[in-house]
Amino acid sequence: MPTSFLSLSSELRNKIYELVLLHEQPIGPYLENYEEHTPGLFRTNKLVHREASSLFYAQNRFVVCGRDAEEVVSFLDQIGGINAAYIRHIWVSFPGFVDLKPEIITMEEKAECILAKIQSECPHLHTLTTDLHSTAIVEAKLDRLDNPIIVDEALKLVDTRFRAIPSLQHIIVMLYLDEPDNYVREQMKNRGWTLSKSEFVEESDFDLSWSSDEDYMDNSRRYHDDYDYEDDYDIDNDSDFWRRAGD
Repeated sequence: MPTSFLSLSSELRNKIYELVLLHEQPIGPYLENYEEHTPGLFRTNKLVHREASSLFYAQNRFVVCGRDAEEVVSFLDQIGGINAAYIRHIWVSFPGFVDLKPEIITMEEKAECILAKIQSECPHLHTLTTDLHSTAIVEAKLDRLDNPIIVDEALKLVDTRFRAIPSLQHIIVMLYLDEPDNYVREQMKNRGWTLSKSEFVEESDFDLSWSSDEDYMDNSRRYHDDYDYEDDYDIDNDSDFWRRAGD
């Protein structure tokens, strides 16, 4: 009897999905080659589409750093609520601040909007990573204040926004290795954030302007550490994955 793809066991199908769909580097949904990450396998039939989409969005890491709030909202709306709910790992810009005064500390509206959208659309988010460039800017700004009270309140506000995502288990903050530890970093660590330190790259090799999305991804990949993003996820034993795929 001829064997079809759907006649294979769920374990074998899962292995095939992993070979085709999983990527070592984070995926930027705004890159021109983003479509290369969503192959024709998605268009085979409805069942394969559901199974493949679940794995693709659950186990890859998605980069929305440096984007306008409208673009992030559009991306999550475009992939649909079901797929957005699968996302477990996402990279964002470190929230910037509008005001940093003793009597008033406020985050940028863009950051508020992006985090609110992620909170509402990604109920299974496990890991949130802030990119090196935006984190370095905010760290330098807070360090220059030389005001522990403002630093504490500012980081408390960011931490509150991050942890408003109830499923979130890991907050990873990317920092320059060559910069000395300071009060800002001590307070980040005290809040339970993982500090991922990367070596400084000369400006000739590292363009902080990131004039194109591909440049941005190249630099993001350069500073990605060996953090195990799949430390507690085994799709073969995820009964909910296969239940959703069969719905």
